[in-house]
Amino acid sequence: LPTVIKADLFLLPGEALKCNCGGSHYCPTSVETCVGSNNVCASVIIYAGTPKYFQGCMNSPDCRIMNHPGISSATCCATDLCNR
Repeated sequence: LPTVIKADLFLLPGEALKCNCGGSHYCPTSVETCVGSNNVCASVIIYAGTPKYFQGCMNSPDCRIMNHPGISSATCCATDLCNR
């Protein structure tokens, strides 16, 4: 029974991760609510070619593989608005 209650609390509306959103990642507002498999906030800089950056929700494995020294840098975090 406690497991069911805990699972229900985890799924309550308002519990979703919120991330700063901007750069080349389109967002209608500066804060994005993560959905689906997008479970971390990311802040990514891509150095190759014309430098680009974006902030927003991302899938954790995808965020981690964005770290390539000299090519791109990614910070992945899992608390509200942690990707400043």
